[in-house]
Amino acid sequence: MSGKRPRWWQRPLTHDAVGLARQFLVVTDIDATLLESNTRGLPDERAAIDFLAARGIPLVITSSRTRAEIERLQKTLQMLTPFISEDGSALFMPHGCFPFVPLRARSAIGGHVVEFGRRYHEVVEALRQTSRELGVEIVGFAELTIDDVARELGVTSMAAQLAKLREYTELFRFVDEPEATRSRLFKALRRRGLRSWQTGRHHLVTATRDRTESLRMLTTMWKAAWGETVVIGFGDSEDDVAWLQHVDVPIVVHRDGVGVPPRVLAKLPTVHITRSPGRRGWSEAVFELVGGLFDDQHRAPID
Repeated sequence: MSGKRPRWWQRPLTHDAVGLARQFLVVTDIDATLLESNTRGLPDERAAIDFLAARGIPLVITSSRTRAEIERLQKTLQMLTPFISEDGSALFMPHGCFPFVPLRARSAIGGHVVEFGRRYHEVVEALRQTSRELGVEIVGFAELTIDDVARELGVTSMAAQLAKLREYTELFRFVDEPEATRSRLFKALRRRGLRSWQTGRHHLVTATRDRTESLRMLTTMWKAAWGETVVIGFGDSEDDVAWLQHVDVPIVVHRDGVGVPPRVLAKLPTVHITRSPGRRGWSEAVFELVGGLFDDQHRAPID
């Protein structure tokens, strides 16, 4: 792969990313958007993904999932783009996706990584110590077997193994604690420089504030490599607002039966809300918004 002609998709009919394709960067959360809610499998319909691939438009994943989970998804989709794992804890860059390596990066299998979060053992130990000191009973994924994780998440053993390969964040659930006790744990974790937020019946503990810092590094590197870029971001919840404030075109994929909170609209005054929920809404926005921007650039006069 040439630094001047990157190839972000391993598809037989995909063109090298030149010209207009390098002027667009699509960044997406994957749960309840690219993937359906409450599933950890791949979507059956891939027309929108094929639409991006055929034009060489890069698709970058940002997720609370592990590196192993995202790499498996990228392998299936034949993607070669960077990605952000574990809620902004790390930015992974496969070999060849940039013509340079940032100073902060260290070598990793298959490429390089810039880390923003604390190492897994530090987060786990801080969570354990805090819960012991407060007498709060929790179940952390570090103590669970692969079969236990499969039951906790309702997934296959293979998916559970990938979800358990955590590097920066920990998942846990309360055994049976009142809301006041849970609040005490969250406050104690914040004093240790950790934050916790709910994902389904579990909570995720991380040392990163949000995904903003990792996104900023990604877009800074992208513009340094390829020039001015229109960054299009897909999210689905209030947790995505922080990083969506730093993209050019924010898109919220609404959840079926759940309206978009007014505070989200207040923080993202230019946000686009999809008509349909889930994967269908995500796909429609790719065709209509991303496709529309791409076509507008094609029709623009050349100086």
